[in-house]
Amino acid sequence: MLQSPCPQSVFTEGEKFGGFEIKRVTPLPDIRQTAYEMIHLETKADVLHLHNDDPENVYAICFRTPPHDSTGLPHILEHSVLAGSKRYPLKDVFNELHRGSLQTFINAFTYPDKTVYPVASQVKKDFFNLAQVYTDLVLRPRLLKETFQQEGYHFAWSDENNLNSSLAISGIVYNEMKGAYSSPDSLMFKAIQENLYPDTVYRNDSGGSPEVIPDLTYEQFLAFHRAYYSPSNARFFFYGNISPQECLSFLDEALQGFEAIAVESRIADQPRWNAPRRVAGEYPVNPEEETQPSKAVVNIAWMLADNLDYETVILLEIVSWALVGSNAGPLKKALLESALGEDLSPVTGLEKDLKQLAFMVGLRGTDAGRAEAIESLIIDTLSQIADSGFDQDLIEGALHQVEFQAKEIHRGVYPYGITLMGHVLHTWLYDGDPLAGLNFSQIIANIRTRWNKEPDLFQKILRQWFCDNPHRLMSVMTPSAAYQQEREARENKFLQDIAVNMSWEEREKIAAEALRLQSFQAASDPPEVLALIPAVGIHDLSRELDMIPVTADSREDVVLLTHELFTNDSAYLHLTFDISHIADEWQPYLPLLCRFMVKLGAGKHDYDEMAKRIALKTGGISASLASGYNIETGKVWQKLIVHIRMLSRNISEAIQILDHILFQGKLTELSKIKDLVFEGKNNLYAAVVPSGHIFAKRTAASSLSLAAYREDQWHGRRQLQFLAGLTDNWDAKRDDFIARIADLKEQILCRNNLLLNFTADDRSLPVLLEETDALAARMGRTAFMPVETPLPVFSGHVGISIPAQVSYVAHSFPAPIYGNPLSAPLFVLSRLLSDGFL
Repeated sequence: MLQSPCPQSVFTEGEKFGGFEIKRVTPLPDIRQTAYEMIHLETKADVLHLHNDDPENVYAICFRTPPHDSTGLPHILEHSVLAGSKRYPLKDVFNELHRGSLQTFINAFTYPDKTVYPVASQVKKDFFNLAQVYTDLVLRPRLLKETFQQEGYHFAWSDENNLNSSLAISGIVYNEMKGAYSSPDSLMFKAIQENLYPDTVYRNDSGGSPEVIPDLTYEQFLAFHRAYYSPSNARFFFYGNISPQECLSFLDEALQGFEAIAVESRIADQPRWNAPRRVAGEYPVNPEEETQPSKAVVNIAWMLADNLDYETVILLEIVSWALVGSNAGPLKKALLESALGEDLSPVTGLEKDLKQLAFMVGLRGTDAGRAEAIESLIIDTLSQIADSGFDQDLIEGALHQVEFQAKEIHRGVYPYGITLMGHVLHTWLYDGDPLAGLNFSQIIANIRTRWNKEPDLFQKILRQWFCDNPHRLMSVMTPSAAYQQEREARENKFLQDIAVNMSWEEREKIAAEALRLQSFQAASDPPEVLALIPAVGIHDLSRELDMIPVTADSREDVVLLTHELFTNDSAYLHLTFDISHIADEWQPYLPLLCRFMVKLGAGKHDYDEMAKRIALKTGGISASLASGYNIETGKVWQKLIVHIRMLSRNISEAIQILDHILFQGKLTELSKIKDLVFEGKNNLYAAVVPSGHIFAKRTAASSLSLAAYREDQWHGRRQLQFLAGLTDNWDAKRDDFIARIADLKEQILCRNNLLLNFTADDRSLPVLLEETDALAARMGRTAFMPVETPLPVFSGHVGISIPAQVSYVAHSFPAPIYGNPLSAPLFVLSRLLSDGFL
């Protein structure tokens, strides 16, 4: 991906092509792109194309969609437009595209002020098929009333045969948001956003509040689409190796018949406050948890600079990282060492997906009565830093992280093109320069020049935007065992109040509409309608496979895999240790060992000093656990994987840091160890409600295979139970726990159960191999014998109680492993079941 320099320009500024005018052509050598900014003359739609040699092409349509209330209208519309259009009159076009195309990404996102519809594919015909259908869906949707009822909300009688039974309410978005309003993390962020920007659209929930969603009418739903889903309010984004001419020709045809219209969708600024404010809220917990002390969360938030002031945004990003981005951050350190709470609030950090940025920081696992003490500690710490200055290594580390992230070209959860689109929209959405955040080298160079002239630059930024900024909010969230019951009681009363005043004719109308919706949902699309969705054939596919170059070798006991690739001056190393010899009773300790390896001090360096070294010389070091099946033997493999990323110029220093982490890690930093244990428990607990489906799946599968059982032990319900037991009476268990961790580390870090995986370019690979040789040579050998682990047996179905308004259900089945002849057809069947029958 992205092997060549910037593609040669095919347009010049001011040139016209089809119905477009080329406004600007800009090479972006840092990321090997040529950017074209264009305008569609007939509709005034803005278009940006990032042209490069990446075969994973991305197309997205972005609209500003400011919510006027919390009925969730933008969110419901996001779901509904993908159901079908006039050209493609199916019930669920999105699902047909999902299962019937070669897409590598297809989805839609509702943000607080925008809605984005991206697709991606590596096959040109498939890419244009997806782009064609998506464009028609968003600009010419059918928006049937049945779709509105299905995706938004609808009423029905709990007994469809009894019009005197209780009234019920349901809907995809309605139920989805009931889940979101059960998540403590979501409720924390919601409280901050809505109260930090109370005079803007951000005071409303674009996703929808379950208590307000039923206020939405079908007529308002249609009117919102007419108001905002116009090409005149759209930003069209292209990325990849398909030529600009082809992309513009496609879009010119897709926009035929549309004209420019006036759309008022600008996002207004929040007026700045003269004094800080405070807000209080609640989040749901189980009854037994409410009686436990220290379950509150206290957050302090500031409204900062406008997203269009991009240099200030980067300066604030650096300051934010220096404050809380690593264990060396002085604000993070002060909070964690204060004993005022268990760990940092999960919403801590810089929020950039709003017109005016926000910074949030706080403590979780505290007492509401400590709110003022926490606020005072934060303000005092910031004032001290503003007076005395930042540690220079912290700022250098932050600059290095910005540089590394800018240079690293990779596909994570999203295609790389969607990652870049996110950068672009931070300014483009608000009528700013879309490329402001993509010229990374120049941005860093400008900041370094300014820093040299103003040695107190970052102190000034801290003082201006934090210490002297009265636009500050304190949010205190306390646990409530009655939260869910009270919401359910309000919902029941709402439904009862509607039902009690209904005439018999109105009751019959609800029954008829519910029946019509059921019939609509049950009906199949006719074959001739399904055939309207453009498809690819075998002849459209390349017979060439994308092969990742790999060379296998061994040195003494160690297996080596090397991949010579263009990596834009980055290098990667994985150390993979076999852990199948670790006894079952000690497996739950391994996730904490992973945390300790990369977050504690090492050698003569304390944990904060190590954090600075890691930031200065690496792109990050992580340790994780994975399990699966070996295709050749059919046996389960279990691995602990240490991963380090670095710029090529820093390979020697980065490997030295890794050496210290592996062989000189400190297990004597007792307060930090406690912080990490409690943080792990709190993070996993907070993940239960928003990721309940994953916890349910892991629990259900854990009796079927060793790999699934390990997933539950390491990352699921069993891990949460282990951490809850460990943190209960921690002081009495601490010494034995630390001794066990030290013993496990010694059992694992051995060369005869090690595999090394290297990825870099031809200049960096030899350096990486040479530096790692010494690392492997320091490891001893161990007697290695995999242990047998009996799987748990469930006597029946498993039920787990969680504090949420929604339930999650999973049913797992045994299946063959990769390599089995049935594996491929079962993959196809699972897609058909997921996207079809289920």
